Amino acid sequence: MIWSIGSLLNKSLKRQGIESQVKASQVIKTFHKIIERKFGQKVLEQLQAKSLKNKTLVVAILSSVVASEIRLHQEEIIEEINSQYKKTLVEKLRFLF
Repeated sequence: MIWSIGSLLNKSLKRQGIESQVKASQVIKTFHKIIERKFGQKVLEQLQAKSLKNKTLVVAILSSVVASEIRLHQEEIIEEINSQYKKTLVEKLRFLF
């Protein structure tokens, strides 16, 4: 039987119990790329996605103005993240000031 490297890696991550941590890290990286593409480097420098738990992406943010702008586009950001992974990994964003 032939196994792909990806499937072997997924099985190994599940066995070690770190699959959700790896997935959260990937989602955070994806979020940062989306923010940079949509809003630019200056906005990206004012925030940091911190964690993903219970489908909530927690984002530390320095400016209420930036938070308001992100909130206006929250649904499309979430939709883009989920479409990249072809499943619902994020349902809402939570901002920390």
